[in-house]
Amino acid sequence: MQTVSVADSVPNARDAREAGGACDARQAAEARRARAGGRARGGRSPGVTARMRLVLFLVVALPPGAALYLVENGLVASPGRMLGLWLALALALVLPLSRLAARFVVLGDIAAVNAFCAGLRRGEYHRRLPLPPQGDDEHEILRLKRDLNWLAHGVETRETWLTALLDETRRRERHFADLSRTDGLTGLFNRRHFDASLPDLAEEAAGSGHPLWLALLDCDAFKGVNDRFGHPAGDAVLAAMGRTLLDSTREGLDMPFRLGGDEFAVILTRLPAEAALAVAERIRRRFAASQEYGATASIGLARLDPGRDAKPYAEALTARCDAALYRAKAAGGDAVVADPSDAPPRAGAPRHAPQGA
Repeated sequence: MQTVSVADSVPNARDAREAGGACDARQAAEARRARAGGRARGGRSPGVTARMRLVLFLVVALPPGAALYLVENGLVASPGRMLGLWLALALALVLPLSRLAARFVVLGDIAAVNAFCAGLRRGEYHRRLPLPPQGDDEHEILRLKRDLNWLAHGVETRETWLTALLDETRRRERHFADLSRTDGLTGLFNRRHFDASLPDLAEEAAGSGHPLWLALLDCDAFKGVNDRFGHPAGDAVLAAMGRTLLDSTREGLDMPFRLGGDEFAVILTRLPAEAALAVAERIRRRFAASQEYGATASIGLARLDPGRDAKPYAEALTARCDAALYRAKAAGGDAVVADPSDAPPRAGAPRHAPQGA
């Protein structure tokens, strides 16, 4: 089995900290640009105090001044009538003017803060409120805006960090999941994944009616290879079988496995009998030619038959396939034997490779 070190499987903590520091630096730069843009935009907008002064000037100072000008220049025949008309007009306009003044002085800023908070609630943490340069004596609304900008910056930074951490966690989960179902020497799926996959695939094939084939493989005289050439040669033979199975099957449709030792399996889907036998023959020939130690393969082949196989289907299919493999080994090895009920005409007997294959 392949040894996986902690350094290979778990990312370096220093790299993670450096990535987090780079992320914080990038976020700080963006915040500085946002504040600079806010100062540029905010410098053109008067503050609450300036707007209140303007409203008081228009309400308190401008009407008496206008009335005095009209009286002094004789433009008004009756000052008393003018004042009465002015009072009636003021009473009629006090409600709409008060609303307009409130919106001009305060409610506009509150509406902007409310829209900003709504954007944060939607996850728009990049948003910033426009602000003037910071002064020593600022009103509470301006301080609130600055605090909200810093809050948005902090949440955005934390979200970026958490997103990176979540992506790294998911990557580790996929990595360890692959390790838990993969054989390290051959790169094939392991016995655990075989035991978990075959029952589900058998049930699915039985329900859909699509063909499902199981091939069990055994390396002939594998112990002799180990005894004569050593265990490194045996590992090379197993690795050659892994490459042969990967090269001879369809990715995404077929699934090759190493069950343990020199035993392998392949699940073939959606193939007629002739095609399944052709795949098994191709594996046998390619494996014999893939290594220099003279190792060969015996292959047993069986197709799921829901009408004949008893539940659980996976066990019944495996038993028939194992019996076919036993017949291939008993015939001298280096052969493909299909279950008699699944083989096409004249395909039930052992099929030996031709000379020079």
